[in-house]
Parts: sequence; C-alpha cells; structure tokens
Amino acid sequence: MTTNNLSVVTQIPHDQTLNKTIFTDLDSAKQYLDHLKETGLQWDSVGFLSDASFHNLLTLLFNDGELLDVFTFSLTDNDNHLFIQYLSKNFEITVDYRLSEVEVFENKNINQKNEVMSLWSGCLQSSYSVTNESLKDFVNDLILKTNDGGRGKDFTVNTIRKVMDDSHGRCMFRGCGQRLDVDELTGYEGNYGYLAHITASSTKGPRGTLYLSTLLSNEPSNVLLLCDVHHRLVDRVASSYYPAPLLTKMREEHVYLCNKLLDALNYTPVDIFFIPWGVNSQHVEKPNSVAISKSLSVFEHRASDHIISVNSGASESMDLDNSFEENASKNIEKCVNRIHDRTEGSGAAVFVLGPTFALIGFGAKFGNKSKLMPMLRYRDASSWMWPGVDPREDAFIIDEPEIDPEQSEVIVSVKLTADAEMIDSTIDHLNQQAQDKLPVINIYPPQSYGYGNGAIAHPLEGEKLANRLKEIFTNLNQMHGIKKVHLLVCASNAACVYIGQAIDRHQPEFIAYDYGDKVMEPKLRIYNDGNTTDIECMP
Repeated sequence: MTTNNLSVVTQIPHDQTLNKTIFTDLDSAKQYLDHLKETGLQWDSVGFLSDASFHNLLTLLFNDGELLDVFTFSLTDNDNHLFIQYLSKNFEITVDYRLSEVEVFENKNINQKNEVMSLWSGCLQSSYSVTNESLKDFVNDLILKTNDGGRGKDFTVNTIRKVMDDSHGRCMFRGCGQRLDVDELTGYEGNYGYLAHITASSTKGPRGTLYLSTLLSNEPSNVLLLCDVHHRLVDRVASSYYPAPLLTKMREEHVYLCNKLLDALNYTPVDIFFIPWGVNSQHVEKPNSVAISKSLSVFEHRASDHIISVNSGASESMDLDNSFEENASKNIEKCVNRIHDRTEGSGAAVFVLGPTFALIGFGAKFGNKSKLMPMLRYRDASSWMWPGVDPREDAFIIDEPEIDPEQSEVIVSVKLTADAEMIDSTIDHLNQQAQDKLPVINIYPPQSYGYGNGAIAHPLEGEKLANRLKEIFTNLNQMHGIKKVHLLVCASNAACVYIGQAIDRHQPEFIAYDYGDKVMEPKLRIYNDGNTTDIECMP
C-alpha cells in the first residue's frame, strides 16, 4: 500500500473522491483497514457491488447509511474469507450484496461518492444479507466463482408447499390466474403447474447470478407457480423481457390479491341497493361487480346477493321539468320503506346519486338506528369507490360561532367539494330576509387536503362527521333554543347522506337547500315529531 493511497484516505471525511486501491495480499489489506480506524473512520456495515457482467466487484464501507470508502481486493482462496471476517471483526457481520444493471463498471462510475451511491441504490436486485453461516458460500460463489454453471438443487417439500399455499393453485403470471389443478380442455384433475425460479438456480439459467443463484435456489419467495404457457414465456421464449424485479413484483401482487379476495370470506354479507335519481338529467352509472366489491371491502362487508335497483322517481329525475322535486318526499319515503322492508332493520349498502337535498332527506329518513353504508361516487376516478385507504383524524374542520340567546335560526354551511360562492350569496340573502345576521356554522376541509369530491374519503370519516353534527344539532336545540337550521351543502353524494343521518330527535327543524339560478333555494323540510323524522317538499 503506497503513501499516496493513505493520503487519499485521510481526506475522505472532507473530500468526495474515493480510494480505488486494489489489494492482492491479506497483510496490506488489513493494514489499510487499520489505518482507516486510526484516522477516526468507523463502519457498521459492508456492501459488495457487482456489475452485470461479474467483471468488477467493489467493496463498500458504510456508517449509518453513509458511504465512507470503496476498494477492491483479490486474495488467495482462504484469505478472501479471512479478510471479509476482518472487515467486520468489531461488530456482528452485516454484509449486503447487490447486482448492478450496468454491464461493466468504468473508472468514471466509481470516482465520486454520489456516483457509487447512485449505482448502489439503483441496483437491479435488492440487497441480500450475508450471515456468518453463509459467508463461506458467498466467498466461493461470488469471488471464487465455483458455482458457474449446472442445475441447482431440487425443491424441498416445504418450499413446494409454501409456493402452492401462496399461489392458491393458480398461475402467478400477471393477468393470468389460471387454475392449475384441472385441465381446461378435458376437465381432468391433476397437477398442471410448473415451478419456475425468479433468479435461476444456476448462473447459466435465466436471470442467474453468482451467489444469489445458490442462496435463493430453494427460497419460496424466489419461486413462481406458472401455467405451461407462461413458464415457457419467462424461461425460454422471452426471458430477457422478464427480469427478476418484474417477476418478483408479479409474485407479490398475486399473493396480495389472493389474500385480499379471500379475506372477503370473513366479511359480513349485506343487501345492496341502487337508487339512480340522477343529477341535472344525467344518467347514473350502475356499479359493476368490481366497484361493488371494492366499495364494500372498506366496510369489511360483501354483497349477499345481486344489487337491487330501487328506481322510484328515477324516470322523473331524468326529465327537464320539476316533477322529481315536486314528488321528492314521496320518492324518498318509497325508497327508504322498500329498503327497510327488505332488510328488516339490518344493515344496507346503498349506491345512491341524486340532488343534494334528496340525499340529505334520504339519510334523515333512513335514520341512524340501523347500519347504512352509503357508497361514494368518486368523480376523480369516474367510479364508485372510496379513495381513502385509512381514515384521517382531521378530514374536516367545524367552526362554531357564539350564538346569541335571542337567535332562533342558524345556518350550516358545508363546503367540502368546492368553495361554493353560491353558498356565500345565499347566506347574504338569508341575512337580508331575517333583517339580522344569522350565526353560521362552517364545515370545510383542511387547507392541506383541499376541496374535492373525495374530501370525505373513507366511511369512518363520514360516520365521524355524522356523529359530530348530531351532537351540534342537538345542542342547538337543547342549549341555545334554536328552532330552525338552514342547510347549505356542497358535498359528495355519500357525505350528503351522512349529513342527513345526523338529524335526529330533540333537534331543530331543518331546511335543505339546493342550487338555483342565483342563490340556493329551499327544497325540503325535515323535522321530527318526537318519534319519527318526517320530510316534506317546500312550496
């Protein structure tokens, strides 16, 4: 080892230039490591980075994820093993091996820290840990290249069983899913599947690599169950089109999807209803089986039978006249009664789309004594679905004003889909009519989320909104003596239903508005006689 090399090492903490020493004897290599430690450098893990041709193998030293130095070594057979042990003699061996997609490293690839880190983080293969037990095999395969061909070991019974369990007896190729326990043409039962390695069990096989081929030969996560067509495709016909990362992704997707679908066996069956009232003469898309399953899975429910169409008032809603609005209360009651008769008080999942006031009235008339699951018509995806994976704690904000004891009316402004200017205009209009400024309860999404059709993105967010509003509405009557609430709502179809479900006994009378020409117009009166929530159309 030359003095020049040591001078470079001393500058490492302040210089991005890396050492490129090649060690060919064990003593010099150990001396180099000792010098690094004397200069204050400590590393907690070691990485080996190979180019795709296996012509260059770099040794990387890391401390807490930061690259400290890079060098190469080529020692005698036994010394290779000893040197790797010496690399990590002061801590438990933590060695990672990665294979780059760069065919052959050049000097420019390994001159700067950021260039080497780019190669390391952008590898074709993920990292594979080398343990004390596998260190000998690692040295033999990667450095000595003793496993440079031939077929790997046969699969063990446990590996076969694990792959069959993960695949559920179906082809794991993306978009296939063919059953492999029965012949499609003859109907004969049997084993029609093929076990295929992702990383081949030998270096000369498809996607074969030194060290990894031996390490992963009998690893279930490295094995796919494929049909005959896709087995030949990935191994013989077009293996270059199907690199290891792509096949690994296919396997992960297959396992996830199988478990997701089978989880539905644990879901509670529920009746599902479709109410196509329509909005502005628009046709309402009936949800297909996929949309139904996706929407219900968020509630951990599944369909008990085919979807039931409840189209009372649907034909009128498509017309250009006001017939639907004039008969809205009757249409709503008919739909609610039919659902209650069918479910006999149990839960119901409802795909309903219609005018805002009708959705609020539907939620209020259905009530909150039995489980109602309104489904979101998510405009951004043009589909029935809930975009939220998990419910958020801060999906909405409610600002409550101070209420004067002499007030008898309040306004509830719900702006979730958009910052609707017509709501502001309607508030001004109501204040002029009342000749006084009415208190306004404002409901809107946090600025970090913004307005949108998915502002209430998960059913638990909708239930939380309903529960919070129920508390506020009850307090308006019980604590403040409020007799009337003006509901001005700009929200998704599902959010409107949840808002309606907040209406209960011991609350004020509600007037649900909908969009007019210049201001929002009162459409539906909702009130409770102490026992039952009633609805009636406004004149």
